[in-house]
Amino acid sequence: MKSFISSLFGLTLLILTLLILEGACFRLVENYAKSRLELAWGKPGQGKFHSVLKKIPLDHFISPPSPLLPPSDRIRLEDRYATSLMSFGRATRDRLQEELETSVDPLAAFEIKDIGVAKHVIFPGLQTTATLHEVKKKMARRVGDPMEYAKGMLLRVVTSKEKHIIEEEFTRLEIVFKFVLDKGLACAVISASSPQELMSISRNLTRENPMIARDLYVWGDDEAADIILEVTQADPGLFQALMVHNPEAIPAPRVKGMPWILLGVPSTNEYTDEKLLGFLSWLDRGRDADKLYPSRLGGLLKISEKENRSDFESFAIPYLFESLEYFDHSQSPRVAPVQLIEGLAETESKLVKKSFGQKADRDFDLFTLEEKMQEMEESDEISLVKFATFDCEIIRGYRQIHADDRNLQKVSNRDLVLKLGLGFEQMGEEVLEKIGKKDPLFLRFYNSLSEVQESPFN
Repeated sequence: MKSFISSLFGLTLLILTLLILEGACFRLVENYAKSRLELAWGKPGQGKFHSVLKKIPLDHFISPPSPLLPPSDRIRLEDRYATSLMSFGRATRDRLQEELETSVDPLAAFEIKDIGVAKHVIFPGLQTTATLHEVKKKMARRVGDPMEYAKGMLLRVVTSKEKHIIEEEFTRLEIVFKFVLDKGLACAVISASSPQELMSISRNLTRENPMIARDLYVWGDDEAADIILEVTQADPGLFQALMVHNPEAIPAPRVKGMPWILLGVPSTNEYTDEKLLGFLSWLDRGRDADKLYPSRLGGLLKISEKENRSDFESFAIPYLFESLEYFDHSQSPRVAPVQLIEGLAETESKLVKKSFGQKADRDFDLFTLEEKMQEMEESDEISLVKFATFDCEIIRGYRQIHADDRNLQKVSNRDLVLKLGLGFEQMGEEVLEKIGKKDPLFLRFYNSLSEVQESPFN
């Protein structure tokens, strides 16, 4: 009996020791923390909960807070959710803090140069060889020539035009940038005092430097955070991930396929329920995804002290790394954002459903939709072929402006009519009327689609 008790005690002690050792490794060893995450969730882009591990109360399997909770309660739970879910990033945060305290001249090994409107861009030093595709696009002279590239570009956005302020911010973030460069991202501090300016800079970088800035990750505080969110409202497909601290509470665009977002909310600020709902809308839209990784990490909120932004920054770095890991290794690229129109969404099977309250009307397909619109247009001078393709001046102009957006090529003219028309309508009826005067065909398309959507074929 004594032997049995002794063996049981020894086994219990061994199990406790292994659990403590495993917890310490998860807390202190970056590679182990990353490996455990992939064991629990699967590889990025192929995510699936581990059938056995999900029965264990690990941080990886915590459920997001219910959207039905009161906003003030949900905000606190979202902070706890983000802290628990991102527990795999603690070792990275510790290493960053150590580097901040000990590193000297962290950018000495990296090249810094200007590319277009972006000044003092730091390059990660990655190289590849030119293919026939790059040669045809005149990005290289011969197949096999060495080419510098990056996995994407991190843009630290500031609103000031003062040169010394931009330089001070660059100097302050040198060690953080070194961390990011080691992961293969180029880095830059850019000045943008309006959403239009940031959008112009971002699109130019992507169009003119696809080997460096094909994918953009943006980061900003206060007014810069407002600008980032406003640009994302207008063009949800422009950025891969957003890290914004202390923005104004503006609603998220009603699209599926949003960039990942980490939202920092100062604990000292008092918000109305309306503003809290604005913040929460970004989390809901960010996590509205079919893949496991973005459905958990696509929208997170962290409560932090406004005066101590380093806490948010240290949290943002492992979040940035995880989003980069997902987009870099995912087998399927990020899908183009799809507009959600007041409960109406087009599914992959091309069936459309409209919900009224808690009831859903029956599905109808696009063939029926086209037949209905053809009946409405029988006496009109517009050709049926043109109407079926939704070709008009506004759509052609929009596609020409966004010619380098690879995701836009997957979006039909019909979806663009709905997306742009809804955007104009939300800006005010007078805006939609002005657009109609400029392109009556576009307005006719939008009105026809809206009428069909609001009058299902019963």
